Amino acid sequence: MPIHTKSGYEIRLEVLQMAMGLASERYHNQCEQLRYVAEKTNNSTYSLPDDNRVTEALKLADELYSFVEAK
Repeated sequence: MPIHTKSGYEIRLEVLQMAMGLASERYHNQCEQLRYVAEKTNNSTYSLPDDNRVTEALKLADELYSFVEAK
């Protein structure tokens, strides 16, 4: 069974993909929470949160990658 070691690029890509997934999940959770509150208060409209998923993902990726580098 061959052993495949990942390059730094592959690791960074995986970390970025993970961070994008987390940022997207957080954004959608915020949207869902606002929708739920609007329904419970009989409010037909609500404002969506700022969409800063890319910025948030880059911050998360830095945090995650610093953990990888430390090991």
